[in-house]
Amino acid sequence: MSIFTAIEQTKISMELTDREFWKNYWSAKPELFSQPIERKSLFKDLFDQIIQKNNIKNAVEIGGFPGTFSALLQLEYGIPSDLVDYYIDDELISQFKKTNGLKDSDIQSFEIDVFSDFKAKKQYDLVFSIGLIEHFEDTKKIIEGHTPFLNDSGTLFIIIPNFRGINGWIQRKFDMDNYSKHYIECMDPNYLKKLLNSFDTIETGYFGGFTIWLENYKDQNILTKILFKSIWLTGKLLYKVFGIKNRLFSPYIYAIGKLK
Repeated sequence: MSIFTAIEQTKISMELTDREFWKNYWSAKPELFSQPIERKSLFKDLFDQIIQKNNIKNAVEIGGFPGTFSALLQLEYGIPSDLVDYYIDDELISQFKKTNGLKDSDIQSFEIDVFSDFKAKKQYDLVFSIGLIEHFEDTKKIIEGHTPFLNDSGTLFIIIPNFRGINGWIQRKFDMDNYSKHYIECMDPNYLKKLLNSFDTIETGYFGGFTIWLENYKDQNILTKILFKSIWLTGKLLYKVFGIKNRLFSPYIYAIGKLK
C-alpha cells in the first residue's frame, strides 16, 4: 500500500518517520509519476457511499502527495480535490498531473504542517487521508489536524492499514523496519470511534478482501516468498468462501465522521 504523509514530522516528538524518509520513499517510486493511476480504486465502494450520502462538492486530501486520490475524485466523480502535505515537490506533481491528463490548475497543493498554529485557507465538504494517521503516536492530535479543513456540515474520512492480524504478523516477521514506522495501537475501529466523539454520526470498521504485502518483497529469500504466496493464496480462498472481515483477515480499517 502506498503511504502518504502530510506533517513535517521532524518538528514533533511523536513522529515514527521523518522528512528525509519520505523524500527518499517518493524518489524511489518514479512509476507513481510516470504511469496513470488505477481508475478503479480499491476504496471505490467507500468513496461511492460517502459521495452519494453527503452530496460532496469539493474535497481535500491530507498527506496525499502526489495526489493520487485527489486525481481519482476529479477523474471519476468530477469533484475538485486539493492536496495538503508537509512535503510538496512541484515538479513531480506537475509530471503526475500530465501523466493523468489533468491541467496544471487541477489539484491545488498546499505545503502545511497541520500540527502548527495554522489557519485553513479553505474549507471542504470532504476531508480525507489514506495511510497517514498511523505514523503518529498521538492519534487524537493528528485527527484534530484534519478538522480545520471541514466546513460546518463536512465529512471526515480516514483509512489506515490493519497490522493487528495476519498482515501485521507478516510485516513484523519479515519487515520490522517498516512495521516499526506504524503506531499499532491506533489500528482498532473502536479506538478510532472514541476519538471521533465530537462528530454527529460515526462509522468505523474493517475493510477489504484478504491480502498481505511486503515493501521489501523482492529482497526476500525463496523460502519466505513461498510462505508469503501460500498465506496469500489460502487467505484469498477463505475470503472468497466466507467473506471474512475482521481484525485477523482484513487489510484495512476505515473511519467516517459526519458533522450535522
